[in-house]
Amino acid sequence: MSECRKLESLLPTFVDGEAPPETRAAVQGHLDACPVCRQTVAEQVACRTLVQSRTAALATPAPPGLRTRIVATARDERARAAVPALGWRGRLAAFSAAAVLVLAVAAGSLSVLTSYSNVLFAAQLALDHLKCFVIDGHVHLPGMTTDEAERQLSDLYGWDLEVPEGSAEDDLRVVAVRRCLYGDGRAAHVLYRHQGQPVSLFMLPDMTRTPDEVAAFGQASRMWSRDNITYVLVMPSGNPAALTDVARHMGNEAQ
Repeated sequence: MSECRKLESLLPTFVDGEAPPETRAAVQGHLDACPVCRQTVAEQVACRTLVQSRTAALATPAPPGLRTRIVATARDERARAAVPALGWRGRLAAFSAAAVLVLAVAAGSLSVLTSYSNVLFAAQLALDHLKCFVIDGHVHLPGMTTDEAERQLSDLYGWDLEVPEGSAEDDLRVVAVRRCLYGDGRAAHVLYRHQGQPVSLFMLPDMTRTPDEVAAFGQASRMWSRDNITYVLVMPSGNPAALTDVARHMGNEAQ
């Protein structure tokens, strides 16, 4: 089981075909001897195949009413912000059954529109946040240091980025790093846990966005830009104070 834990963070890149040869060899060697991890990989491959097949089918201009529906959804989320929300476990359980379908339908449609709207941009990153935590299971990972996270971003993806530190005092820690798709390309995705809740920080070099706060798919997103890097913080909606505190911490650490 300890070996499974060590390799768990490598499985998504293995499934996506982005792991370097030595990593692929190590993971494959483990899979040959571990039926539990082999089943996990098979499930992730099935999800990825489904998402890819639907995305290809929907690689056409988005329906005229899509933007209106998403903007209306975001408006409704803001209106419900004062209503007590489910805990993150309840939210993830509710999303787990629908996540693949939502990703399959929305990913291709949103991708043609993210350049123009912070709402749609945040919506797609919220989907990636849910995919990594719900489908890929990163919520269960034990965590890593920021040095390890920065090294993985560099070694696996070629990004020289400074990962904001966690905070032992606030129970905020780095869980994993990924490279996720969005409408205009790929984003560095740093996954955290904050007091047991899943938190994502997306870092997008060579991009500047207007500071904004958006709610979509039950997630609250705070975005800002500094030094030609756009940062997007995503975490479950329903606790504005926590969003503000974590965003302030991330912003200070990213300076």
